[in-house]
Amino acid sequence: MAKLDEALREMAGDIPGIIAADIVGADGVSIATHSVDPKFNAEGAAAQFALAMKLLEKSAGMLQIGTVEDNLLSTAKTYIVSRLLGDGSYYLLVTVDRSDANLGNVRLMARQYADALWDAVPKRKM
Repeated sequence: MAKLDEALREMAGDIPGIIAADIVGADGVSIATHSVDPKFNAEGAAAQFALAMKLLEKSAGMLQIGTVEDNLLSTAKTYIVSRLLGDGSYYLLVTVDRSDANLGNVRLMARQYADALWDAVPKRKM
């Protein structure tokens, strides 16, 4: 887990305006979090986005439009970018302050760090 925490911290350092970054399982449970805003409910966001990610994957499949790469939720105050990792059993959730962040940079960093984050996720042995 230390490797995963370090990778999240490194990625967060490359994203101005970051509020939180989480690695979340398909069940909605966060296995690693890096948060700079103690008021932000990262655990709640992780749980809520699990359902959204499942719906996005199902919708993309039904529409036959290809595999979901990432998703953007844009609010008056924040951007929340979610990106599937590896085999899709985990995803990255990045929340940034909209007034301090560059959306292109957030998506670029999420894409660039995706493989390193997936490599650091502990895998279950069958």
